[in-house]
Amino acid sequence: MPTVIDVPTVLAAMRGSIVDARIGYPDVLHVEVRDSSEGVWHLMTQDAQFSPSDPIKLVGRSIEDVALDDRRLRCKLSDGSVLDIGPPAAADIEDDDPPYWELITPAGASLEFGPGVRWRFGDANAVPDQPEARP
Repeated sequence: MPTVIDVPTVLAAMRGSIVDARIGYPDVLHVEVRDSSEGVWHLMTQDAQFSPSDPIKLVGRSIEDVALDDRRLRCKLSDGSVLDIGPPAAADIEDDDPPYWELITPAGASLEFGPGVRWRFGDANAVPDQPEARP
């Protein structure tokens, strides 16, 4: 039987201080959030649009609310600003694209969204299925 999760409940648990935010290669946003239990959440984008474009503006702020709005993840921050993550332009979306964003909880669960309207929830440490090697 498949595991059923309540995405709003998972997102509601991601509250706390942004302790690190940086751009990785290629234009991938990495954000670390420390919650009130000292757990660390990891939020990463892949092939997604996000703002603000300068992640240093996020460090030191806290996430106060998280919402999903029309395939966009919106994190309301303590200074009133919003971390907004959305899919690439429609013309750039392919079925085999990576997830637009991934959230890893302190317990090691992974929540992914994209491409399209695909959701995936699983163990962040699990090795993904590999295609069979061909000689």
